[in-house]
Amino acid sequence: MTEESLREIIGLAKKSRWIQVKKFIKVVIEKTIKKEAGYYLTALDVSINGKNKSKYNALIKNKENIKEIDKISDFSHLSLYQTTHSSNNLIDLSQINGTIIVLAKYLGPLVEDHEIFDFSVHLDTIDEPFFTIGSGRKINGSEFLEIINKNTKPIIKTKKDILKNKAKQVKDPEIGNVEAFVFEKLTNKKALWSGSETKSFQNWRLKIKNKYRIETGKITYYKEKPTKQFTLYLKNLINKRPIKNKKPIITTKKDILKKKSKQVKDPEIINVEVFVFEKLTNKKAIWSGSETKSFQNWKLKIKNKYRIETGKITYYKEKPTNQFTLYLKNLINKKPIKNKKQIKNLNKNASKSNKQSNEVLEKKVFETLTGKKAIWNESETKNFKNWKSRRYKIYENDTGRNPYYKGNLTQNFKKFLKSLIKNN
Repeated sequence: MTEESLREIIGLAKKSRWIQVKKFIKVVIEKTIKKEAGYYLTALDVSINGKNKSKYNALIKNKENIKEIDKISDFSHLSLYQTTHSSNNLIDLSQINGTIIVLAKYLGPLVEDHEIFDFSVHLDTIDEPFFTIGSGRKINGSEFLEIINKNTKPIIKTKKDILKNKAKQVKDPEIGNVEAFVFEKLTNKKALWSGSETKSFQNWRLKIKNKYRIETGKITYYKEKPTKQFTLYLKNLINKRPIKNKKPIITTKKDILKKKSKQVKDPEIINVEVFVFEKLTNKKAIWSGSETKSFQNWKLKIKNKYRIETGKITYYKEKPTNQFTLYLKNLINKKPIKNKKQIKNLNKNASKSNKQSNEVLEKKVFETLTGKKAIWNESETKNFKNWKSRRYKIYENDTGRNPYYKGNLTQNFKKFLKSLIKNN
């Protein structure tokens, strides 16, 4: 099934094709009808089962009601309308001099029956526009212009013109691989080696794509090619590149240390999660090119804690959100000072109380009720996670309340959990 999208179709067909047009309308309705809404049908100067009427109204609520359209053999104007909270679908038909004009605006998948129209225009929010002719053949914009301008004489190019064009193609990075062109200009490294992309080029490209998405909120590719805006963005990187000859003169040891401290202090330069984990735990996050088990568990725990506390997502377009990045940085600022015993004891007591109220209580209830382990290899089991998720939903449906408040179980939810053991 093709992807749902906001679509618009303008089609022209001879009156003799009315049966095929009806099939097209029925397919659109079948793919877009909503039980809670339905299509309202209005026809003017209509012929229903051989009887003429000035006006005819009907409600198409389900797939059985679609047969109402089969009754119509002639009309001057016909419209079908469906309104939902997410879309307004309209199919409008009229007849002028033996030609049926169809205008369809709807949210739904692509309907492939193009051959029913003598001519049609198809627009949607995902793919580029295309046109069709009676055979059903798709024609893109450039081909369509060629058909319109087919009477113009073709320009015969000389060998000199061809060579000039080839020279322009080499100079213009839009013709070739614009990303490879920019990468090689900026880094003086090869983007391709033995017909394959180098690791450095792949990493650079991924970084640039993510940076562009975060800065602009726009897509980088359309139809497997860089968008015009992204291409312009890449070209501007060449114009903005620093002049290597003009380096800041670092003369003293103090200046060198300042520069190093700046690089270390900013966790945005590297992976912010790796940076925070290693700062907090004094353990390695990456070992032999792979994430350590401790880091994976910590990362999962921090993500879940953030979602519970804020109700927000942690990642967007495969990168930590700005809010989540700020949350991670604050963990470093909130890190306990080990030399001060009072603060250390307070943190220990706080962590103990949190564990008793959250993990221990849920774990105890789960293991009592099911006889299964909640924790295995220092991680929550899948059964325990699913059980917790079901308990939260049952509690929220029964009480309309949230089981958590500021990362801790509420008193009412604790009572609810304890009651499960008593009622067992």
